[in-house]
Amino acid sequence: MSTHFTWPRANRRQIIKGAAASASAAVFGFPNIVRAAEDTIRIGYIDQITGIRANFGETAPWVVEQIQNHLKDGIEIGGKKWAVEILVRDSQSDVNRMGSLGNELVLRENVDLLLVADGLAAPALEICDQNGTPAVSTILQWEPFYASRGSGPDKGYPWSFLFFWSGADIIKNYIGMWKASGIEPVVGTFYEDNDFGRGFSGGMTAELAANGFKEVQGGLFKEQVDDFSNQVAAFRDGGARIVTGLVFPQHFATFWGQAKQAGLSLEAATIAAAFVFPAGVEVLGDQGAGMSTEIWFNNELPFKSSLTGQSAHDFCAAYEQSTGKQWAQPMGYHHAVWEVGLAALKASGDPKNRAAVRDAIAGLDLDTMVGKVDFKNSKMKSVANTWVTMGQWHRAKEGSKFPYELFVTNNVTAPHVPIQKEFMPLSNFS
Repeated sequence: MSTHFTWPRANRRQIIKGAAASASAAVFGFPNIVRAAEDTIRIGYIDQITGIRANFGETAPWVVEQIQNHLKDGIEIGGKKWAVEILVRDSQSDVNRMGSLGNELVLRENVDLLLVADGLAAPALEICDQNGTPAVSTILQWEPFYASRGSGPDKGYPWSFLFFWSGADIIKNYIGMWKASGIEPVVGTFYEDNDFGRGFSGGMTAELAANGFKEVQGGLFKEQVDDFSNQVAAFRDGGARIVTGLVFPQHFATFWGQAKQAGLSLEAATIAAAFVFPAGVEVLGDQGAGMSTEIWFNNELPFKSSLTGQSAHDFCAAYEQSTGKQWAQPMGYHHAVWEVGLAALKASGDPKNRAAVRDAIAGLDLDTMVGKVDFKNSKMKSVANTWVTMGQWHRAKEGSKFPYELFVTNNVTAPHVPIQKEFMPLSNFS
C-alpha cells in the first residue's frame, strides 16, 4: 500500500513569486559580478543558523570549520590544484531572506556551486535553475522539494538537486513502530500550522485510517500558542494512548505539563521536530526518557566520511569534545552535503564548467557520513532518496556527560540500519 504525503500547492506560488521578484531586484541591484581568481573555486553555503529553526543549523558552523581546515591546502581536480573559497550565509529561518541570499551568491558573488542545508531552500534553488548554477540541497523531504516549484520525480530540475528522505517514509516508520509495540491503536494528533505540518497531517490521517488506527484529531496550532488544554482534553476524552505530530520543543513542554495535570495517560509520544534534538527532551527535565522520534543520523551507525575517513562515532565525539555540546542529527547531513558537492567538483574534471559539475552531481553514487547518496541510480530526477528509521531516548548511563541518549528502535523502511534497542512503552520508563 502506498503512503501519501500531501503538500499545499499554494506554497508553490508564494515561492515562485518571491524568487522571481528577488531575482529581478538582483539583476538591477548587483550589476558588478565578482570575478574569482581563475584557480579559485567559490562555493556558497546557506544554513538556518538563527531564527525559529536554529536547532537544525546549530552544528553547521563547527562542520564548516572542519571542512575549511580539510581544504586549507586546496583540492586537486583535473590534474590542477585549486584554492577553495567558502561563502557562508545564514537564512535566519526566513524564506524571503533565502531568496535574497540566493541572488547574492549566484548573481553577485558568482559562485561555482551552491550548497543549502535548509528546508526553506526553494527560492535560492529557483535562482540557480534560472541562472545555470549547480546546487545541492538537503534537510528537506523530497515531496516539498518537487511540489513547491511545480515539478515531480519524472521531471526534476535543470540545475538543482536534493538528497534526503521521504515524508511518506516517516509515516510508514511511525505506524510500523506503533504496530509492533502492541499499544492500543488510538492516536492523538496535533501539528504546528505550517507547510510541513499541514502535509504531515494529511498523510498521517490517511495512513492511520488505512492501518486500522483510530485518530483523535487535535488540529493545527499557531506558533504563538501557549495553551494546549483543548488538545489534552480531546485526547483524554477520546482514549488516546499515543500522541504524535509536528511540535517544536517549547510547545511540547507546555503540552506535556498540561497533560500530566489533566491525568492524560499515554504509552507513546512520537513527535517530529521536538525530539530530533537533545534540547527537545532535556527541556522535559527527568521526564524525557521514552520519547520517540525519527532518526536520520546517529553516532553509532556504520558509516564514515568520504572526505576524512572519520566514522560517525569519531565525528560526533570530535564535535562534543570541541564544543561541549551533545551531537545532533543534522550534523551528519551538514557534513554529507560537502561530501556530495566536493565529489561532484572532482568528478567534473573542471569545476568552472557548470554543465560538467551539474552532470557530475546527477552521476554520483557516493558512500557518505549518512550512508549512500545515489543520484546515478535514482528513479527520481534530481533526487537521491536516503534512509529514515525510528528511535527512542533513554536515560544515559551513570557518569555520562549528557542526560539522554538516542537509540534506533525500528527500521521499517531501512533494514540495513542496525537496531540498537527495543522500543518500549512510556510506562516502562516511569
